[in-house]
Order: sequence, then structure tokens, then C-alpha cells
Amino acid sequence: MPNRILKESICTSPNLDLLSPAAEAFFYRLIVQCDDHGRLDARSSILRARCYPLRLDTMTNAVIEQLLAELLAANLVSTYVVAGLPYLAMTTWSKHQHIRAQQSKYPAPPPDLPPAPPLPAAASSCLQLQTA
Repeated sequence: MPNRILKESICTSPNLDLLSPAAEAFFYRLIVQCDDHGRLDARSSILRARCYPLRLDTMTNAVIEQLLAELLAANLVSTYVVAGLPYLAMTTWSKHQHIRAQQSKYPAPPPDLPPAPPLPAAASSCLQLQTA
């Protein structure tokens, strides 16, 4: 994956300000995993393995789903399904990143993007993350 440049305006983003510290850290980890079009496979097991490869024993799929739900609620990502597989797209990617690759590694969202299917019960609950 290519390197990403973050602008200083990220520190004053009202959308990022809505997030818990854990969801904000997850957002930054997603940025470096997305392809040049701001898209990524959104299966929780894939997100967990790519964003937290050294924490697989402590980071669960349920926590990933909860963090993703926070990003969705803050309108930082959108999710969609193509051929039965879930994907995510960063909502303001083209405003903040230079798109170098001609084609995305992941399918584009449909033009008439329907609402994402409901998240599993673990992700939609209001459980607070436990920190040590």
C-alpha cells in the first residue's frame, strides 16, 4: 500500500471528534489499508487481521464491528455489498488523498447505493470498550 499524507485539518474535524479514542485509532489504521480509491474489504475478520495484525489475540471481530459502527455513524465511511461481499469506502477520500492507481482493487459502490444492511447485534449494541 502507498504511503498516506494526513492534513492538519484532521485535528479539527467535527466528524472525528464524534469518535471514541479507539474508533479514531481504527480510522487511522483503515486509512493506511485502503486502496488508492479509499476502498477496502469490510469483512470484520479481514479488517481485524489487516488493521491489528499484532493484536489478534485481544482484538475481536465484535470490537471491529463496534468500531466500524462508530465510523458509519460519524459519516466517515460508507459500506456496500457487491456480489455478496461487504466493502467500505472512505466518504471524503477524494478530497484528501491523491488517487494514483487507475483502477481500484475493490469494486465501486453501486451508483444508487442502498443503505447498508444492519450490523450484527454485537456491533449495534452500545457496549463500551474496556481498556486496561
